[in-house]
Amino acid sequence: MYLYKRYLYLMKLPFQAIYVVFGLLLLNVSCTETSEENSVDIATVQDTKTRYGKSLSALPQVSEIAKVETATWSVFEDFETNVSSMNNQTVPALKTKCERLSRQSDSLLKKIPTTLHTQPVFARLVLANTRAQLLHQQVHYDKIDSLQLEQSLQEMNQAAAYLFIEINRTFKKNKIDESLKETEKMELEKQKRFLDSVYRSEIQDNIKSGM
Repeated sequence: MYLYKRYLYLMKLPFQAIYVVFGLLLLNVSCTETSEENSVDIATVQDTKTRYGKSLSALPQVSEIAKVETATWSVFEDFETNVSSMNNQTVPALKTKCERLSRQSDSLLKKIPTTLHTQPVFARLVLANTRAQLLHQQVHYDKIDSLQLEQSLQEMNQAAAYLFIEINRTFKKNKIDESLKETEKMELEKQKRFLDSVYRSEIQDNIKSGM
């Protein structure tokens, strides 16, 4: 009887060991998952506090004459204000700004004023719109890539700068063209007055000669 009980005792030992090992494995997995969840939470907290775009250059100012001409251009003023305030922002703030930037750049492309509907302006507007969509996509990723986000911000900033510079150049060129036209018009009028004067003088000479 004693030997039988001893046998049963020894037979139970492996199963107890298995239970112990299995329990330790479950505990290890649980601790690992908890650690990963805590890491994700910490990363999320850090990401909401990190600020991006600190090194963005200030954008060129739109000239006064350009402001007058773009005043009725859809949401250009809002776009200008929004894109000029992308520096030193957190991810939540950038998400809000990028939502607006995406809609605003789409709206600007739909209706371009006649005075600005040139190939150079259109090309730079398309570039700005593309950069806005890419930045919007980058900032909405579940896992933020800091380097990629900084690069997208730089590219958006540069595209906006190119657009503003081209707008200023367009109106400056238009002003020069108008000035040249006005000068040419004045010169033609001057020549016309001179020819009229010569013509009248010849008529008078002819009249005197006939007399």
